[in-house]
Amino acid sequence: MADRRGENIDPREARLILEERAREAGFDLVGVGVAEPLREGGERLRGWQAAGMAADMGYMQRPVELLSNPKKLQKSARSVVSLGVSYYPGDHPENAEGGGRVARYAWGRDYHEVIKERLFRLRGELEEALGGRIKARAFTDAVPLLERSAAQHAGLGFFGRNSCLINGEVGSYFFIADLIVDLEIEPDPPGEGTCGRCSRCMDRCPTGAIKAPGVVDARLCISYLTIENRGEIPRRLRKRVGDWAFGCDVCQEVCPYNKTKATKSRWPEFSAGAGAGPYLEIEEVLAIRTDEEFEGRFAGTPLTRPGRAGLLRNCCVAAGNLRLRSAVPALVRALREDSSPLVRGHAAWALGEIGDAEKALRRAAEQEKDAWCREEIELALMAGAGGAAVG
Repeated sequence: MADRRGENIDPREARLILEERAREAGFDLVGVGVAEPLREGGERLRGWQAAGMAADMGYMQRPVELLSNPKKLQKSARSVVSLGVSYYPGDHPENAEGGGRVARYAWGRDYHEVIKERLFRLRGELEEALGGRIKARAFTDAVPLLERSAAQHAGLGFFGRNSCLINGEVGSYFFIADLIVDLEIEPDPPGEGTCGRCSRCMDRCPTGAIKAPGVVDARLCISYLTIENRGEIPRRLRKRVGDWAFGCDVCQEVCPYNKTKATKSRWPEFSAGAGAGPYLEIEEVLAIRTDEEFEGRFAGTPLTRPGRAGLLRNCCVAAGNLRLRSAVPALVRALREDSSPLVRGHAAWALGEIGDAEKALRRAAEQEKDAWCREEIELALMAGAGGAAVG
């Protein structure tokens, strides 16, 4: 096959072929932008970083010039292909069993691996159809590029008040994947749209994380607190986390676009039956004591992201907020036996919220060597963890 690298390929023809092949590969949205700096996105990022809203996410504190310029990732880049994949698996069923709620994007398999496989296949099909090699970088949420800004630049949607990219046809429940290519492809106009006067996402955010239209303070966002955050969930925010054990969908659930436009994903890998599903069994998760056991239970799903201690921390908070009495024995065992102070401390908090564990808390206070955990136990006792002695 001749190595043409796109010099003699008509940009409009390339766009038509791309659209056809991408749709055949299962992508719901297809857009193309010129590989140029994403100036608006870069300026938004600069202000967000300066305000400290990136929390401790180091990958979002990289230089703006790197995150906003496709040519920093591939010098020969001429076009950025942005693709959208609906992951919407349906509505959350009622939490009748007292489970830890999981954000919809994580019900099934890990989207990084699932989408990457089809992306590489799409690249090969484009090379075959166009009759020449294409130098490309294929990724989804895995390299330092402002993917939502690139997708907006490529026409996939507009930024909503919750900072999600909203498409007028499918809403915001979609993953973004990208191909940076050394091929000139006819570009799409940037995505346009508006939330109008709607501010439901801002009004309903449990922690008030949406500080202004399009500006989310990660330090308050439940998705950050339960996934990227490696430390404690601040005490002042724990009750606001509710029953969320992994991520949060509230700002998307209340969005009118999603109420009328969201349709179920055509990719079986993102269905509830393909992974952990909409809820975690809290007692089952709290019983996991080793990283090997954790990986064996959740490998291949997004739920490995916070690590074992992080996910158990989240389940402790969910149990406390649900006042889940059936979880008290599992929480007591975690308080006594877990190797992670992060888990022991949050287990103490949950027992304080539920009650009926004063004896277990007092015994743990006598044995606990970690200062932060001892403080959590004392605060749990002060919160009124009286009643029947469980221990």
